[in-house]
Amino acid sequence: MADKRIFITGGTRGFGKALAAEFLAGGHHVFVTGRDRDSLRAALSELGSKGRSGFVAGGSGDVGSYADLERLASEARAAMGGIDIWINNAGVNQPSGMVWEVPPEEMERVVRTDLTGALYGARAAFEALRESGGWIWFVEGHGSDGRIMDGLSVYGAAKRGLGYLWRALAHEARGTGVRIGALSPGIMATDFIIRDRNDRSDRGDRGAQDRARALRILNILADRPETVAAFAAPRILRAERNGTRIAWLTGAKIALRFFASPFVKRRIVEG
Repeated sequence: MADKRIFITGGTRGFGKALAAEFLAGGHHVFVTGRDRDSLRAALSELGSKGRSGFVAGGSGDVGSYADLERLASEARAAMGGIDIWINNAGVNQPSGMVWEVPPEEMERVVRTDLTGALYGARAAFEALRESGGWIWFVEGHGSDGRIMDGLSVYGAAKRGLGYLWRALAHEARGTGVRIGALSPGIMATDFIIRDRNDRSDRGDRGAQDRARALRILNILADRPETVAAFAAPRILRAERNGTRIAWLTGAKIALRFFASPFVKRRIVEG
């Protein structure tokens, strides 16, 4: 398989960084983005220090700014000689709470990053790939399939919109040479969910009960981002069909884990 040039938004931590590490280990070239320059420098140092055969570079910017994405795409093309795969991974969580409890500025932050950022990413990626062709991938999350959970309505609404977006874009991109795919990574033990779990712990007895229940569920269903990335990366590289969806935590896997949970104790998230 020829070396690929891969652009990953939100690639300085969590799932994005784990994907970058997998691609680099396979000898591919990777450009990661992040909003914080210090975090970007640290991630590039870590990714480039492990003897991987691929080439890594990066740039700082906000996916909620189309100008930033255009600039980052230009920097990536200059660094790697082009882009073959663009992964819209950047995302933020909401503070746990019902819609009426979430501050308006937090609503704006979530929608701007998780939905507007995906829309901007789709457009910027298409502009970068329209001549040479390639893949644009989106990362689903809670709400993409319409499932509802109390306290996650803002985040879920943004991800529901993203679920529509990638399917619509796959339809619109037919015959263009650009193909669209989605990753459904399930629940991963990153600071994305750990911060939310800690937020719940500050709510008295109800918070303690919620925290204990959430910890039990997380240790049944969650996985480390490195585990999911090792599953997803080779499938991204092998994908051929426009509209491909790669799912890690399937319904069958969920059922099996709950069935096995009295006998197999998984320690993914510490209490």
